[in-house]
Parts: sequence; C-alpha cells; structure tokens
Amino acid sequence: MIHHSRPSVISTKQLIKNIKEIFNNKFFSEGKFVEQFEQELCKFFGRKYAVCVSSGTAGLHLALLSLAVDNNSEVILPAYTCSAVLNSVLYTGAKPVIVDVEDGGFNISYKEIKKHLTKKTKAIIVPHMFGYPSEDIKKIVALDIPVIEDTTQSLGAKIDGELVGRFGKLNILSFYATKMITTFGEGGAIITDDKKLYNTIKDIKEYDKKNKFRLRYNYKLSEIQAIYGLVQLKNLFKLVKIRKKIFDLYKTKLKKCNIKIFEPKNNVVLSYYRFIVQLIEKMDLNKIIERYKKFGIEVARPVYLPLDKYYFNKFFCKNSKLLYETTISLPIYPSLKEEEAEYIVEVTQKLIK
Repeated sequence: MIHHSRPSVISTKQLIKNIKEIFNNKFFSEGKFVEQFEQELCKFFGRKYAVCVSSGTAGLHLALLSLAVDNNSEVILPAYTCSAVLNSVLYTGAKPVIVDVEDGGFNISYKEIKKHLTKKTKAIIVPHMFGYPSEDIKKIVALDIPVIEDTTQSLGAKIDGELVGRFGKLNILSFYATKMITTFGEGGAIITDDKKLYNTIKDIKEYDKKNKFRLRYNYKLSEIQAIYGLVQLKNLFKLVKIRKKIFDLYKTKLKKCNIKIFEPKNNVVLSYYRFIVQLIEKMDLNKIIERYKKFGIEVARPVYLPLDKYYFNKFFCKNSKLLYETTISLPIYPSLKEEEAEYIVEVTQKLIK
C-alpha cells in the first residue's frame, strides 16, 4: 500500500552521537538540546523568542492563554482546518467563531473575518493550509487584533520573499509525525517577538518549582525529541525540494485529467505539503477513495471534516463545504519513490479522466 502520508526520516552520525550523550548523562527532560532547538527556530524565522512544547495543540493553547483569552472572549478560526485548532480554543473556555475560507483557495477569508469581528474578539488564528501561504495575512494583521499564525503545514513557504510565521503576534508549529518536520512523532513550538507573551508562556508551560500559584501545565519537550528536530530543521529545504519534484511531476502529467490543480501566484513560494486536486465533475468521493485503495493507493480528503459541520453539525461555510465535497489529496512526501509517484499518476488518469 502506498500511504497517503509518511514521516520524513533522516538519520545522521551526529544524531546517534547526541542520543548516546543523552543516555550517558541520563538527562531526558528539557535541557541543552531543547534550548539549541529553540535558538535555531529563532534564527530560522528571524524572531526573538521560541518555546518548545509537547504538541502543536499545546502550543496553540498556551499562545491563546498568553493573550488572556478566556470564557469572555471570542476567537476567529477557519472552518477548513484540523479539529486540534478548535480544541485549543475550547480549552480556554472562549467562544470559537468559525468562518469560511477564501473562494478558490484553502485559507481563512479576510472578508469573513471582518464580518465576524466584535468587541470580544481576542485573537484570530490563521493556519497556512497545505503548504499554501495565506495571501491575505498582511491585511489580517492590519486589523489590529492579535494574530496567531499556524505554519505547521507551510514551514519554509514565503509571501513576497518573506517566510510565513513572521507576520503574526505569535506563530505556532506542530511537529507531529507526518508534518513538514517531526520530533519523533509529537512536539510543537511557539515563536514570537513579544517578551511579555514569551515570559507568560515559559511560566505556564510547566508547573514545578513556582513560588506563586496559578494554573500551569506539563507541556515540555524531551531532549531526544529536540535533537531530531534540530536535524530535521537543518534539512528542511532539502525535504521541500523533494516534495516540489513530486508536485511538479503530478502537475505536468495530470493536466489532461478532469481536475483543477491549485497553482500558486507569482509572489508565493509553496512548501508543497499536500498535492490537492479538485474534481470538475460531480463524483462520489468515498467511492473514488475506495477505488484508489483497490489499486493499493491511499488518498484522502484534505480535511477530515470542516469544523462548522463537526462542531455545530451543519454546514454554513459554503466554500469549505465545496472543498470537502470535491477535493482529494494525493500522496506527496520525501520518502515517496519516483516509480510510486508515476504509478499514482497512471491510476489517477484511469479513475479521473
């Protein structure tokens, strides 16, 4: 079976050496490697502060808390994204304001954000979906509401030559197994230039040895995870280059299929996290997915279920609903072999003529 998504696996002599050092020192929790990883994340984004945490969800939770989001707050987020984003908002007790994505794209709609702003809006979450940067990020930031970027799927992507993750008040990352980079399966980070937010996040991410009580968490990253993160970050653009090669192969060879391929604009550089096609003719996606499976290929809907349908049990975001009903994601990851990609093209040409 050709899987829909796979981790980017990198091994080096230095990695093994560092793992041995951890075992010799018997210091497994946060230490020098976590600190090094945080420093490298700061350098990568050109920002002042980074905090490593146990997951992207934990990172978003802490980011929201640092902005004083509570049960009297509203947080705007897109319908077409992972349920972890919704969960993080609900952890704070805030009201999630779920809005539609842009027409013809995957990212949160600037127009919809403006429609839903109120005096209670404390934050806007902007995930840069599937490797495609949100082209409205500058306009969203200009609304003067704290913006939390989520660059998990678009690590290394750029708008007008500038990395996404440099625009918002905060930027969060997930290092889950199949993301752009991974820290042995789980992990995350929060990045910011705001010292006050940074100090708050550092304070509440762990509960031990504090003089004054407040509700705190256990959201630490381990040393062994951090050293793998360091290796993965160092090799990020090599991994992106491999993803681009597969993306270009699909784009060239699937042009005659009855599909829409989502092309980036000239001022945008993708990270090629997903290759998503939109079916032109109305087809049953569940049947299409099953047909691929019979050929030994796992494809999937890009989002398991839009958040309006998931949380409110009804669709009210029409662009998200259309994407849910018409798009599939083909396998694209660094360990995918060229002959496997060619086979996926061949099967796609048979199934979607």
